[in-house]
Amino acid sequence: MSVRRVPDNINVCYDYPALAAQQFQHPNSIHSMLSIIRKLEVHPTVTTWDAARLASSLLRRFRYDGIEDSESQSAYTTPIQKNLPETDKYSLIWSLLPGTAADFPEDALTPDEKCALHFMLSYSVNGTMRAEERFPRQLARERSLDLNEEDLPLFVDASGISTNYTQNDTEENKKIYEDNVLVHQDAAETDEANEVSEGVAIETVLNEEEEDPGKSRKRRALPINYALPISKSPLQRGVIYTPYGTVAAGPVLSGIAAGLEPQTVRLRDWMGSVYYNWSDTVLDRSINNIWGTTIASDIAQSGLLRIHLSHTTVGPSGSWNDSLGICPREFALHNEDPSYLTNAEIYGGIDGLLLGLKMRDWDKEYLKLSDLLSSYYSETGVAKDRSYRACNRISNFLDPNKVNHNILKEEALTFLVAYYDKDTEGNPVFKPSLDKFVKAKQFIDTTYNDLTKLLNNKEIIRDDFVPCTGLPTLPTTEIPRTDTDLLFVIDQFTFSNEEVQRQTELAGFLALDLNIGITTSQMEVLSSLDGSVIVPQSANKAQLACSIRNTVISIHNQRKLHNVLATLRTRFDRDKIEERNNKTSGANGKTVLFSLSGRSPSTQEIEDFTKEYELLKNEHPDVRLLFAVAGTVSSEIYKSFVQEPEKDIFKLNLFTTYKEAASIIGDRARSLSAKLFYPECYSDVALDEASFAHTIYVTPGTQKFYKIMPSTMHLSQNLKIKFTILHGNAEVCLSRIQEPPVSSSALSVCQKNVNGGDIIEFTNYPAPCMSGSCSPIYVAIKAAQETDSESCPDPQCDSPDQVKVVWTHEGMVCSKDFRSGAPTQLVSHVILLVFTLLLIIF
Repeated sequence: MSVRRVPDNINVCYDYPALAAQQFQHPNSIHSMLSIIRKLEVHPTVTTWDAARLASSLLRRFRYDGIEDSESQSAYTTPIQKNLPETDKYSLIWSLLPGTAADFPEDALTPDEKCALHFMLSYSVNGTMRAEERFPRQLARERSLDLNEEDLPLFVDASGISTNYTQNDTEENKKIYEDNVLVHQDAAETDEANEVSEGVAIETVLNEEEEDPGKSRKRRALPINYALPISKSPLQRGVIYTPYGTVAAGPVLSGIAAGLEPQTVRLRDWMGSVYYNWSDTVLDRSINNIWGTTIASDIAQSGLLRIHLSHTTVGPSGSWNDSLGICPREFALHNEDPSYLTNAEIYGGIDGLLLGLKMRDWDKEYLKLSDLLSSYYSETGVAKDRSYRACNRISNFLDPNKVNHNILKEEALTFLVAYYDKDTEGNPVFKPSLDKFVKAKQFIDTTYNDLTKLLNNKEIIRDDFVPCTGLPTLPTTEIPRTDTDLLFVIDQFTFSNEEVQRQTELAGFLALDLNIGITTSQMEVLSSLDGSVIVPQSANKAQLACSIRNTVISIHNQRKLHNVLATLRTRFDRDKIEERNNKTSGANGKTVLFSLSGRSPSTQEIEDFTKEYELLKNEHPDVRLLFAVAGTVSSEIYKSFVQEPEKDIFKLNLFTTYKEAASIIGDRARSLSAKLFYPECYSDVALDEASFAHTIYVTPGTQKFYKIMPSTMHLSQNLKIKFTILHGNAEVCLSRIQEPPVSSSALSVCQKNVNGGDIIEFTNYPAPCMSGSCSPIYVAIKAAQETDSESCPDPQCDSPDQVKVVWTHEGMVCSKDFRSGAPTQLVSHVILLVFTLLLIIF
């Protein structure tokens, strides 16, 4: 089966302005892809699909290699064209891929998410010179957009911040335009082959008159089908940003899809009709889809189309539009004549091959696609074999025990024969007397040698990512990974727009650092004027980071942080009502991070803030405040508003980068307690208390912290707290003194389960609190390091090795009018300590 016409459900991604415009698209990153895949995996149709089935469906539905921008367009055509070397290669790959897209749930994703998957999975190189190359400071209007000029971000400065273009451009830009574009026009005007014939539509490329009245220039025009100059840094599409190098995503998923449904096909059966006279020996060769859909196909393509021209067969690398990696949307290659085996294709092809070769050794039934990708593109690696991680790809690929390179060259040679027989554009025309198969083998050997030479060049590789070797070093203690709702209050009372942009950089990195998802952490950006939402939450952390960086945030001549707290108090009150209506028994921790980079607050500001803070602390004692201060803002001012100043106040000038600061702030937010509660603790109606359960998922080597506030259990006289452990082993610790509880401390009481399904129960711990003025019950849940327990099958599991913990309770009672729950410590910590020790002894 071959790939021909661009399907309408892919064509739409180029035809509609809101989907085609680069500034509206999702970021091309592993985070973005994972967020969309996880959204798919909780859809009822997809919940039972393994990694291979979902990968196959995504490739069949969204991948189409070789689509390029076209200068030729009309009112009834989409401005795209096919690059035959890429589409011809993909037609061969298409026939090797298993699966179908017939059962893909179209209602699971929005149109922009569908197009995001298409752009991330579909490979092409767009070599047309872009507007920002002709105008270094101008980002020209997307040709297909039918929007008002003022709606388009037409300028991008060095930091990636858009401003609007006007006709009153600088002389410098006009001079650059003349040097880079008009010279090509002049050549076109004198070239008979490019003459504008009568009746051909033209496109005006320079409208303004010459500003110097002593000079005149006729209005230059080009035929619409005139080929613009070639870019010196072509855009590579179908690649995604990862911390371990930019990779072509299509081959990665192809390897996964083929790995669980491997097939070997004879060349004569695969090719069908044969154009050239190949010998029976050649036609009896076979190809395996794990190799043929990954790096072997790229080796074959680059060797065939590059060597006879004496062009390099590997590289180059490239650069993203956002060097920080917060919002990567465009990847520009470092060479105007790239090979068909660029660095991104090499890394993607290697990743796909390595994963494909191991898929059948790993757990098929419960191995989700998101689990596999997120673990492989992480420091810890795939749970089933920690040596498989992206930073280790090169040493794994060069390891003869993991990749048989003789097989690789034979598979690439077989693919080259089929690819040559398609007579694609750029195919060499061999002399009749030449043995084509012998020459093909020489092409493969040369390309393979170039590839291994590049992979052994550490300097080139380190420009893309930092390689690693062997197994990762796992932490010896459990890392806090509590989910949180982070509210980032951005300081708009600053000295300049640059200070605002630095804050959005911090917020963008923080969005990527947190475990943001549908059922995990959330984040919003709020105004420092009134607490209104500037950037709303999103389950796609990459899209959220992009929104934060690209949203225009205005500067104000004042800040009103007390108004922010007042707004949040009202919001948290609504949350409580919603929790009761939804019969919710647990919720993320709530963390408010005040980013302060402008002027220090006045005395009146502090007084107003203090009043609102006291109200917030009494009504919502579970909410924690953090402060990130920069510039002239003093950190001493805010010590009275945090519980642990040395941990809750961050001096940004002490960090080398905002990425480093975001990681530290994220670690602190993950160490703060979420909450467990009983929304009907004061109900007069008999209820099934056991039905109010809260499910927690904990990854081995990590722990999560919670607290049960006095407001939900202070009248309990026979309280039982239960934790049912499923799909692994866990330890649960409680304390009324120590936050968080520590298993090695006498201040905490801990229990472990022995078998999956065991119930850990704490009875009447530590004592009734009839006055309602006692401390919360602090809870720590840690999952044991990897075991051979069954994989977690729930769609909400982030990884198959997660332990599922279900919290339930009996006898939890409170009074309806008891609201604050603020621990006044009337119950002595000494008494609690004695009671805890008695529990341990008896």
